[in-house]
Amino acid sequence: MANKSICMNVSSGCVLCSVSDESISHMFFHCSFAVATWSRFCGRYMASPPASLPDVVARCQHLQGPHAPRAVAVLKLINQAIIYSLWRERNARIFQGVSLTQEAFFSVVDRRLRDRLLSLSLPSATAPSPSLLELYFWFLSPYS
Repeated sequence: MANKSICMNVSSGCVLCSVSDESISHMFFHCSFAVATWSRFCGRYMASPPASLPDVVARCQHLQGPHAPRAVAVLKLINQAIIYSLWRERNARIFQGVSLTQEAFFSVVDRRLRDRLLSLSLPSATAPSPSLLELYFWFLSPYS
């Protein structure tokens, strides 16, 4: 039996913004769709969206305060959810011809984050501390 390869003719352009060629850096950090997503979900801990994955890691490492370990866990989850969701949206547009509006995409990411944070939240037996979901809401709010 002959080995047949399946070829797809996929454009090199970004399917999320249709402005630039797709690259890892563009799709996850510089595309207007990605920038809007980062801005929406990281309002308090970032003055501007990250420019790269090392930038995201550095921002997590420099977080300080009494709840820093829990806050870092929430930030890591936000970062993972954004990158995963951008990848899924890209693939849905290419392989299924289905696309979400920016608002619908925000809702999907928000639901993924809330569900995951609720599944991880455990009551604290020691000093009262905010739940992971409360920290998530804190990160969503802009600076006051």
